This record gives sequence, structure tokens and C-alpha cells, in this order.
Amino acid sequence: MVLRAGISFFLKISLIISSIFSCVQNLNAQEMMVLNLNDCVEKALDYNYSVRQAKNNIILSKSDNIAAFGAMLPQISASSGNAWNTGLTVDPVTNIIDRVPLSSANGGLGFSAILFDGFQTLNTWRQARVNALITQYNLDNTRNTVALNTASQYLSVLMAKEALKVALDQLRVTQIGVSRLRKLNSAGAIPPNELLQMEAQLARDEQRKLTAENTLGLTKLILSQGIGIKAKEFSVTDIPLEGINEQPAIIRVQPEAIFVSSIDAQPNVKAAQLRIESAKFAVKAANASRLPRLTMNGQIATSYSNQAKNITSELQVLEYGYWLDGLGNNIPVYIEANIPTSFELKPFQSQLTSNVRQYVGLNLSLPIFNGFQISNSIKRSQINKLNAELQYQQEVDNYQQTVERSHSDATSAWKQYLAAQKTVNAANKAFTDATIRRQEGTLTVYDYSTVQNTYLAAVSDALSAKYDAQFKAFILKFYMQSPLNQTKDARDNEKIKK
Repeated sequence: MVLRAGISFFLKISLIISSIFSCVQNLNAQEMMVLNLNDCVEKALDYNYSVRQAKNNIILSKSDNIAAFGAMLPQISASSGNAWNTGLTVDPVTNIIDRVPLSSANGGLGFSAILFDGFQTLNTWRQARVNALITQYNLDNTRNTVALNTASQYLSVLMAKEALKVALDQLRVTQIGVSRLRKLNSAGAIPPNELLQMEAQLARDEQRKLTAENTLGLTKLILSQGIGIKAKEFSVTDIPLEGINEQPAIIRVQPEAIFVSSIDAQPNVKAAQLRIESAKFAVKAANASRLPRLTMNGQIATSYSNQAKNITSELQVLEYGYWLDGLGNNIPVYIEANIPTSFELKPFQSQLTSNVRQYVGLNLSLPIFNGFQISNSIKRSQINKLNAELQYQQEVDNYQQTVERSHSDATSAWKQYLAAQKTVNAANKAFTDATIRRQEGTLTVYDYSTVQNTYLAAVSDALSAKYDAQFKAFILKFYMQSPLNQTKDARDNEKIKK
């Protein structure tokens, strides 16, 4: 009875654990995300560090633009201070030199403004505005690169999934054949070596299945690292390969037409073009260093001293001297004078009002000789402008070469896919015929394995050619329309409007 109760209790615990495990599995299955190509691209754009750094660079460039604009505005500053002096000191308010402890304070508001600097600050601001646009195009170029890489990784996962399906299908066929030969071998209808050869084929098929599983896991891992999601938390959907047996329309467009119609939409080309504009403003700003510079500054200030006093005086008549009247008499001379009668310290508020002072000044400077610093700055800005022009031409040439190469690759990949399809059709017929002959016993296991391997190789090549043709045709469409980032751009625009 005790044993039966223990077994019953163990079974109940097992059922509870199994139920919990099943619930966890169902919960994980419900949390599994199903992502299509655009979903993966958007998550990669949100996760990629280069994209996020490019966005931060936009913020910095906008801040630089504001600072460059502020350099053209008057600069206003306020100051205040307090000092304690002992020993021989000059009172800054009364200008009295004395050896008494002195406490003084001062405060003021000043300003400075550039009246003329050869438009140096104006051109610097214009350059900052252009640089802000350049960072935006750098962001677009980075996003395009991330989008194309993600699309390539996505298609690699799909190709690995189909390769695994082919390996599993072939493994099932081989398992059926091994099961049939084992029965025939047990009945003595076939020699043992035929069964051994088929079992060896089964081992190769199992190895092929493991290789396909490892490839699928690796490609999915690479994609998961690019989008910032763990591989076990998502799955990918297939993309429609519409019209894959027909020549893609984009291939029928001449590469010259693709280049001309899409060159103005390429962010790296636009950024290179704007770098020329930025370099032009830099040259103008450097040339302005040779011109006179006129600035204006001014200040309003006041001060306080603990030694400043209010003096109370009384008008008195005092004997100033005398004069002789010519008869030997001294005639006194009197004057009126204010004689101090009391001294009181000036109040703090009164001093702040009475000690106010203002000034406005103009300053003109003209560079005459500064050790060739200005000449060197101008020369460097001119060389930078030439380099910017060369970089722009290089970007245009690189893009034209990229379009031509991509068009040639897409055309070749499409032809390669059609050829691979023909090979698969022929190999499939041969494999079907070999399977029938093998079942009838008119084909050896070795010959059957050879036909089977040929068919599997043809299927694998066709899968690679199919996705290679799809991706290379997709690249041409991307250059023409940038379809991957249209959804992202629309979403960003909505955020900006809000």
C-alpha cells in the first residue's frame, strides 16, 4: 500500500511538472515574434550602433549651427566682485591713498559686437548649415548600408531554411529505402552489401541534415545579432519570389538609365556634393582673415567703497591775507569757504547710484604680418576644396561602377538561376527514374547513390542561385527606389510632425 501511494504521489508530481513545462512552452511560443523583411530592417536600423552614432552627429551639427549663428550676435556679459585690502591702498572710488583697511565692490554689464570682419562669421555660419545637411546624408547612407546588409542576412536565413527542408525530405526518402532493404535482406532477397551501402547513404543524409541545421542556426544568429533580438525569440517569414522564372523588369533597364535616374537620390553623392559647398565657405572665411576687423564694445558699471564719505560743511568768512594801502597800513582780505563740520559714510545704495559710469568704444585691427599663418590657412582651405571636388567625382564614378557591376551581377545571376532550374529538372527526372529502377532491383545501390547526390547538388545550387538572383535584382531596385527605408522614413516624418 505504501509503495502504491508513493507511486501515485510521484505520478501526480510528474503531471504537475509536465503541465508547468507545457505552459511555459506555450508561453514562449506565444511570445515568439514573426518578422518579415521590413520588420528586420526596421529593428536593425533602431539597434545598429553606427546609425545611432550618426543620429547623435546630427544633434551635434545642429548645435554647431546654432553656435555659429550666435557668433554673429552681440555678446553680453555681467560681472561683479568684492575685495578687501590692507596696507597702502588706492581707494577705487575716492582715489585716496591711505593705510586703512578697505572693502570695495564693483559690478557691471558689458557688451561687444562685430561690426565688420570681412563676412568671416557669416561664411562660418553658412558652412555650419551645410555641415548639418552633410550629417543627415551620412545618416541616410549608413541606414542604406545597414538595410542592404540586413536584407542579405535575411535571405541567407531563408536559403538555409529551404536547404534544411530539402535535406529532411531526402533523409525521409533514404530512411524508407533503408527500411525496405532491411526487410529484403532479412528475407535473403538481396546481398548484405546493398543494405550496407544504403545505410552509408543514410548516414551521409543525416550528416547533410545536421550541416543544414547548423547553417540555419548560424545564419539566424548573424541576423539576430544585427537586429538586437535573441535568435530563439523570433522567426522569419518567406518573401514572395514573384516572376522568378521571368526576367526581372529592372534588368531590362539599361545601367546608364539607372545611373542617371538615381544619382541625385544617393545620400553619399549628395554628401560629397555638399562638402564642396562647405569647402567654398571655408575658403571665403579664410580669405576674410586678411581684411580689417571692426568691433564695438561698451560697459555700464558701478562701484562701492567703505571709505567713501558724505561731507557736511558750513560756509564761513575767513581772513585770507592783507594788502598794503600805500600808507603803511595792512588792510585784511576775507574770503568765503565751506569748512567741513562732519563726516558720514556713504550708504551702499547711494554709492551704487552715484558711482555709475558708462563707455562705448570702437576697435579697428588690420593684420599686417603674422608669420604666414593667414596664408597657410587660406592655402589649406583651397586644397581642402580641391580634395572635396575630387571626392565628389570619385563618389560619382564609384556609384556608376556599382550600378554597372550590380546590373551585370543581376543579369548573370538570373541566367545562372535559369540554368540551375534546367539542371534540377533533368536531375529530378533522372532521380525519379533511378528510384523506380532501384525499387525494381535493376539498379545497384552505388549507382542510385550517385544519381541521388547529383540531384541533391543540383537542388542546392538552384536554391543558392534563386536567392542570389532575387537579392541582386533587389539591389538594383534599392538603388532606384530605396524600398527598404520608405516605411522607416514615413514613420520618422510622422514623429517630426508630432
